[in-house]
Amino acid sequence: MKKPCATLAIAMLAWFSLFTGDAQAQFPDRPIRIVVPYAPGGSTDIAARLVADALGKSLNTSVIVQNQPGASGNIGAAAVARATPDGYTLLFVGSGIASAPSMKEVPFDLRKDLAPISRVVSSQFSILVNPSLNIHTLQEFLDYARANPSSLNMACSGTLTAAHFALESFRQAAKLDFQTIQFNGNAPAALAMMSGQPPAGIDAAFSAKNAVTAGKLRALAVTGSKRSPSLPGVPTVAEAGIPGFEAGFSLVMFAPGATPKALVDRIHQALVAALKDPAVVQKLEAQGFDLIGSSPADFARELEADIKANEAFITGLRRAGVIQ
Repeated sequence: MKKPCATLAIAMLAWFSLFTGDAQAQFPDRPIRIVVPYAPGGSTDIAARLVADALGKSLNTSVIVQNQPGASGNIGAAAVARATPDGYTLLFVGSGIASAPSMKEVPFDLRKDLAPISRVVSSQFSILVNPSLNIHTLQEFLDYARANPSSLNMACSGTLTAAHFALESFRQAAKLDFQTIQFNGNAPAALAMMSGQPPAGIDAAFSAKNAVTAGKLRALAVTGSKRSPSLPGVPTVAEAGIPGFEAGFSLVMFAPGATPKALVDRIHQALVAALKDPAVVQKLEAQGFDLIGSSPADFARELEADIKANEAFITGLRRAGVIQ
């Protein structure tokens, strides 16, 4: 004869399994929220809204983008890590999140608290100056920076973000000495550059396009292996004076860590379907993105490799005194 407690436990487990299975089968039955952990108007925000619209059509539901900036993306990421793992709260973030395990006082465990869904798209950065500097080429900028060691400030979208890694790689490759000023996202960084405080910096090539076209910023070079469709007249850093230089970023998607695999796979399938829509492809490519849509398993492997690579890079920055 079964004990009453054991019988009750079995019954509750059976009910929970039935309930969760039914909930997953009906997914989605309400709007989905995508958290972008940066300020509105930046590269990640722009891409997130394009992806959210397409994902909503693929899943036949509303997908809402919520900006939750701060701490280089870690505030928004922590909010998703704490969210109910039911597929209705997702994170859309820059690949610099792979530095989280190497950062101090990060309120989540990247490997445990977030479930990889996909590396969605990739793109590249641009090196920018305020026109008041009267600098028109990357070589002129290098000459200016070397003639004014330690007095040049450059804007960046946050500590240990992909933009920060690209800017530090640029510093090392060019053998420059400048101060990096960090902002909560690339939109605030771009606004600061347009005001001349600081007069130079880094931003995604496509999100800098409007400011460059309007003459509010000048693009000296892009950081990819080839020119950006967003700034086709701007040479690569390698073309413009630093042979072999290349840096970029990707935008990735996560769910809360305990999200059932079936839900992660369902979201990924819908994402891949969305990324195959010719209209979506055209919109994303027009913004300078290369579409990826990697599987959860592939992204998980790539993420682990990124974590280890970033750890080594961050260790070098700490030894050099660039960061604490």
